[in-house]
Amino acid sequence: MRRSRGWAFAVALSVAVLWATTARADDDAGRALLKQVIDAVPKVPFIAKMILKSQNGLVREMTLERKPTKEGDATYLEVTAPDNLKDTRFLFFERGPAGTSQYMYVPFMKRTIQIRDEARKQPFLGSEFYVSDLIMPDLDAFKYAVVGQETVGGRACTLVQSEPKTPGPDEMYSRLVLAIDPKDSLILRTQFYDPKGNLMKVWTIDKFEKVDSYWTPMQQTVANVPENTQSVLTLTEVKYNANVPDLVFTKPHLER
Repeated sequence: MRRSRGWAFAVALSVAVLWATTARADDDAGRALLKQVIDAVPKVPFIAKMILKSQNGLVREMTLERKPTKEGDATYLEVTAPDNLKDTRFLFFERGPAGTSQYMYVPFMKRTIQIRDEARKQPFLGSEFYVSDLIMPDLDAFKYAVVGQETVGGRACTLVQSEPKTPGPDEMYSRLVLAIDPKDSLILRTQFYDPKGNLMKVWTIDKFEKVDSYWTPMQQTVANVPENTQSVLTLTEVKYNANVPDLVFTKPHLER
């Protein structure tokens, strides 16, 4: 009997070690794949023009400028139409020495505000996109699991689940499932689940084009599942290796 208990304990221990090893390898594989996607983002300055449309008839036109800087990967976004939103401006810094920071210039207030946790949960310009969705994640803040394979947009994708390591009470999403094409380091679809585990949003890249050797998402859609609404973001122009002065990514330029 003693021998039997010892054998059972050894088997249980072996299973536990195997599970832990597999889980760790799974986490490493998912993390590595997402890092591969982030590393593939163009490291050259570029400018773009975009149109954001929602089902309620709202149409917003924007210009975007992006460039690696000493403060991190910097993005400047300005609304050029319609008139009631014109001159609303955003400045984002990602993965810099001071971490991630986001700022918004509100024209009718004539002031800049720093976008903090609660504001990041708000719809971006009245769309199904949220401000927090526009920033690349901090890889170290999440745990990962490879949860399957699926063909999305005609591409063979690996499904990677991402969950916060230390979820707080105000966490917007309990988990994300990303469909990643490992061949070209592209995210084709992201599924967002609310804190109760229900599917909340689906973000799909509808059209990719190779521009100056860079895969570029020319059209993307975010669908709000419970409300059955969606918004579509379309790039109308994009230019890589553009001349983007450092001044663009400063507070004076934001408030000009």
